[in-house]
Amino acid sequence: MAKKKQPAGPVRPVAPKPALTPSATQTRPVRSAEAVRTSPRPIPPKPPVSSAAVELPIEVQAVTWWPSVVLALLGFALYINTFGHGYVLDDIAAISQNLFVKKGIAGIPDLLRTEFWHFSNISLGYYRPLSLITFALEQEYFKDSPNISHIINAVLYALTGLVIGALLQKWLPRQTITAFLIGLVFIAHPIHTEIVANIKGRDELLSFLFISLMLLAHWRYLETKQWGWIFAACVSLYLAFLSKESSIVSLGLIPAMQYWFARRNVWQSLGSLWPFLIVAALFFYQKKVMIGTLSGKPPVDWANYPYAIEKTEKSTTFKFFMYYIRLLFLPHPLVYDYSYNVIPSGGKGDMLSWAGFFSLVALGWLTIKGFIRRTLWGFGLFWFFVTMAPGLGFILFRGGILAERFLYAAVMGFGFVLIWGLQKLLVRDRPQPADVATAEAAPAGVQRSMLVRYAPLLGLMAVVTGLYSFKTVDRNKDWVSNFVLFNSALPYAPNSCQVQRHVANEWIEKGLKSRVQIDTLQRRLQTKRIPADSVAVAQQNMQFEDKEANRYGRLALNHLQQSTQIYPNFGEAYFSMAYVFQKIIPNVDSAKYYYKQTIRAASAYAPAYNNLGVIYQNEGLMQNDRRKLELASYYYNQSMIVNPAYQDGRNNWANLNRSFGLDVRALPDSVLRKY
Repeated sequence: MAKKKQPAGPVRPVAPKPALTPSATQTRPVRSAEAVRTSPRPIPPKPPVSSAAVELPIEVQAVTWWPSVVLALLGFALYINTFGHGYVLDDIAAISQNLFVKKGIAGIPDLLRTEFWHFSNISLGYYRPLSLITFALEQEYFKDSPNISHIINAVLYALTGLVIGALLQKWLPRQTITAFLIGLVFIAHPIHTEIVANIKGRDELLSFLFISLMLLAHWRYLETKQWGWIFAACVSLYLAFLSKESSIVSLGLIPAMQYWFARRNVWQSLGSLWPFLIVAALFFYQKKVMIGTLSGKPPVDWANYPYAIEKTEKSTTFKFFMYYIRLLFLPHPLVYDYSYNVIPSGGKGDMLSWAGFFSLVALGWLTIKGFIRRTLWGFGLFWFFVTMAPGLGFILFRGGILAERFLYAAVMGFGFVLIWGLQKLLVRDRPQPADVATAEAAPAGVQRSMLVRYAPLLGLMAVVTGLYSFKTVDRNKDWVSNFVLFNSALPYAPNSCQVQRHVANEWIEKGLKSRVQIDTLQRRLQTKRIPADSVAVAQQNMQFEDKEANRYGRLALNHLQQSTQIYPNFGEAYFSMAYVFQKIIPNVDSAKYYYKQTIRAASAYAPAYNNLGVIYQNEGLMQNDRRKLELASYYYNQSMIVNPAYQDGRNNWANLNRSFGLDVRALPDSVLRKY
């Protein structure tokens, strides 16, 4: 039997001689690209990769700054037309009605000890002091200046563009155009108008900005192995937490960044989390100490948490998933409110719920596949799911409504998938590899110029960016005031009990202004401060304003009736009805009836108790009826019981107590029914 042929050469490796000539008997094929060496210097064999080798610093990736600057300038320019806007929607509760914010710097210690909606009579367990502190600083130095607040929001958005422009280039070396286009999708997307054009959206702006800075600082640590960058990353994460607790999802982005782009394995990527877990633990300990809760207690509220009441959280989550996907691809129409019953509950017979279920399963499977293969689109899907967790969790665990703000960070993941797909379709000469770590420049002379190769993609993205930008600027106009914003939603969300009530409240505001005009003219006539020849004109103006006030009141009542038809137990809608009869179309009995309806529907709504107290106090003074003064004291006390932070009720109780010595805390039901 013949022996197997032994490999030629000695057993120990010996460096080849410089003048070695290839032999015809050579058994190992020579790779053409690697066989030709310009230098005769021998190349020693590569040592095996050890576990310590992968812990060495990664290659420092240079950043081309023009993409970041362009993203920053575009982000700022898109929101210039918001600079003349006022306070709208949640701005009023977060700024105008927040007594700690109004104190300026003096209110900062209180802001650090209270939850976000402290003055709104709800305990949702939201601890977000950083954005409130910035509002307090603005109050200190600029007073009530929404213009300054809007400029600051635009600057923060521009800074976000600057940071993600650099971060994306770190992740995608030698793929500057790809990185730029992903950032462009994020910056230009119209879904962000709810965040940037709404001053209260600063919590989201700050959260994502600090998350981006954290990821960039941690990447610099991977490049340099200098622990100062870990400290900077931890500080950024802490500030992100102070901006919004949902920043906790960024703990999933840290190992993902290392796994996909730094080529760490799963365990190495997860092992780097320990400093950030300490920061998270310290923050949530601080939250618990400061506000006494980690989660809060959502109210039983059909308007904002309807799916919890209907027990359809799971099926509606799948339905919402489809809505969110649609808004990413087609951000029109945009609506500020999706309260009950804009999106009816999902269920077993709901086709959209089933479509959402199968889409979620399919995208989840693709995410796992992309994770295993380390693909660019896989990272985009992973980013999308991680950053959408708070939005989907809001419906799944709290039964809350859909909100466009939940897509703010998720747009980045969408950008990864979109640009990867368009490159595959449009960049024909040299398609970008799916593996993000293996992208290498093609040999000289083989590829055409970069701009020529990317011309179809750049042309399409110019159109997309133009459309996105037009939609963004146009949508900004709706955020100029509550009246414009609320009415802009009516054509697209007529079934929202909240939108109907909001529109009604704007008509109420107009009615109140007419009543103020009437009162002013009456006082001037009574004090004879109007010239005799102008009395007739003043009386005509009073008649005109009276007709306008009644018209506004009727318009408000029409919308409120629609609101209560959508949601028959909508306490706040009944409150607005009562207010119309108290202030605009005077009818005291109707006002009392609807305030009591408010209390029956929403027993913790403090303003209803307070306003009933005001009515009974006025009647008691006019009729010299002590019983009605006792009723006033009782209702003021009730307003403080249901909301200890409600200042109007406390002030009215104090004034009545000082004048008449009344402090009534309980009354027989027979008295309450009689009056």
